[in-house]
Amino acid sequence: MPTAYNQGSRIRLQATFKDAAGAVADPGVVTLKVRDSADVSTTYTYALAEIVKASTGVYYKDITLNRGGQWQFWFTGTSGVTAAGGDEITCTAERVT
Repeated sequence: MPTAYNQGSRIRLQATFKDAAGAVADPGVVTLKVRDSADVSTTYTYALAEIVKASTGVYYKDITLNRGGQWQFWFTGTSGVTAAGGDEITCTAERVT
């Protein structure tokens, strides 16, 4: 079941990348794709400073849920590392003030 948030919430999307041996590692390229409830996809990259590197292999992006409905996100990396970061989230229709 997706995690639920209120419309207007600012949330952190995070992934930890690991190599084939299971060690935390930095990928060559980090990409985050976010699909909102209107089926609009936005791509963010670390190279353009749209994603933050917290530590080796750990990257995040803060986003604001500006509309209600089902959202999806997933991180990808290159250079033989994989991300444990992707999920569905639900944003309720009510805006929190």
